[in-house]
Amino acid sequence: MRLYWVILCLVYSASAVSDQKVYRWKDENGNWVYSDVPKKGSEKVKLSTNMLTMPATDTSILTPTQSTPTVSYQAKITAPSDQQTLRENSGSVYVNGLVTPRFANGFQVQLFLDGKATGPKQTTASFALRDVPRGEHKLQMKVFNDKGKLVAQSAVTTFFLHRASVLNR
Repeated sequence: MRLYWVILCLVYSASAVSDQKVYRWKDENGNWVYSDVPKKGSEKVKLSTNMLTMPATDTSILTPTQSTPTVSYQAKITAPSDQQTLRENSGSVYVNGLVTPRFANGFQVQLFLDGKATGPKQTTASFALRDVPRGEHKLQMKVFNDKGKLVAQSAVTTFFLHRASVLNR
């Protein structure tokens, strides 16, 4: 019984909405004024009861048919070169790398010396290492995307650092 009254109320309210009356008249400036309350000298406006419908949208055009191609990044240490000997008494080593293709916004590079990170990730592939002890060392550069995922890493580059020693004098 309750459902009957709910349906009856819905039908009545729908018919009341579709049976709205609109009146119009011209004001003292000659502009048309519309209202749902009649005024002396107003005329009733006949409203169309046509419902506007739109055709269904083809949603297949919204789904991508081809996935975006994955970009394969390459990382390379350009200086020092592999098996290069450096003579630097201060222990400073300048490392340059190359990432191809040019990495996207948000990508970061990190350098590893003998398997340990030399510092935090950065947005350039140029590094300055200080107080590197003499001897054989291995460098590797890693490239991370904006989500922190490893997308490329260079081959391990070995270099030898020679420093003067008081024992050699």
